[in-house]
Amino acid sequence: MRAKTDRPRVVKAHELPNKIGSTPHAETLVMCPPEYLDTAIGNNVFMKKEKINVERALRQFGRVKHIMEAMGVHVLEIPAVDGCQDQYYVANIGIAIEPYIVLAKYKAPGRACEVAPARKFFEGLGYQCIQPPDFFEGEADLKHWKDNKYFGGVGQFSDDKAMDWIEKKCGVEIIRLKEVDPKLFHLDCSLCVVNPENLIVNRNGIDSDSFKKLSKLANIIEPPKGIDTTGITNGVLLRDKRIYMSGTLQPEQKDYRKAIEWLNRTMDNFGYSVVFCDVDECDKSGADLSCCVFHLTF
Repeated sequence: MRAKTDRPRVVKAHELPNKIGSTPHAETLVMCPPEYLDTAIGNNVFMKKEKINVERALRQFGRVKHIMEAMGVHVLEIPAVDGCQDQYYVANIGIAIEPYIVLAKYKAPGRACEVAPARKFFEGLGYQCIQPPDFFEGEADLKHWKDNKYFGGVGQFSDDKAMDWIEKKCGVEIIRLKEVDPKLFHLDCSLCVVNPENLIVNRNGIDSDSFKKLSKLANIIEPPKGIDTTGITNGVLLRDKRIYMSGTLQPEQKDYRKAIEWLNRTMDNFGYSVVFCDVDECDKSGADLSCCVFHLTF
C-alpha cells in the first residue's frame, strides 16, 4: 500500500497506449464528446439559446479527434455527463502544471457540474488534483509562455486571487493581463503563443497596460481590424508536427475569408501549415477549437 505522504503516480504520455503509430513522448490531449451540448444556460455574450445540432457537433468532434490521432497525438476522453451543457469545452476545466491538475472553480453559470467528473477522470490516471478557492477557468485563461512563466487573463471569468494561489501552490510566475472585451472573454480569445519570442495578440481583448507589458516581452503580431472575433487566436498548435489547427472556417463570411488568408500567411512565416476544421456548432456557445482541447502533457 502506498504511504499517505507519497504523491499519486502520474501516467506520462509515453506510458499511454501506443495508438496509430504514435511515437514515445507524444503530446497528450484531452477532449470530451459533445453528447449533451446545449445553450440553455447563457453564460457569455454570444449565447443566444440557439438549438445545438448534437449529431453534427459529434461529427465535427470526431473529425478533429481523428486528425489529431492521425498525426500521432494521444487523445483521451472525459466521459460526457448528462446536464453538463458546456463540458465539451475542456480548456476551461483546468490546467496541467507538474505535478498537479489545477481544476477550475467556475464563475460561469451551469458549469460547476463539470468539476467532479473531471476530478474522477484525472485522479483515475494518477494525477493529483487541486482547486483554487477563487474563480479560475482553466488553460483558456492561463497560457504557458516559457519555462515556469505563464500569461494569466483576469477580470472576466478568472480572478487575480486565483492566479496568486496557483503561483504559490505550483511555484510558477503568472504575468497578469486584464481582459476588457466581453466578446473576447477568455485569454485564448486574445493571445496565441506561437513561440516564446512571438505572440499573436488581439489588442481589443486586453487593456493598454497589458498590451504594453506584452510588447516588452516578445514580438507582437496583431491581426488586421475586423477579424478579432473570428477565433484567430483560438487554434491548437501541434508544434512537433508544425501544424496549427484552427476553427476559423466560415468562408461564406467576408471577415472569415480575410482571417483565413491572414492566418495562412502569418503561419507560413513560422513554418506552420494551417489545418482548418469545421466546428461551427461551437459558435452557438461562443466557443471555438481551442476551447475543446485540454493539454495533459507536462
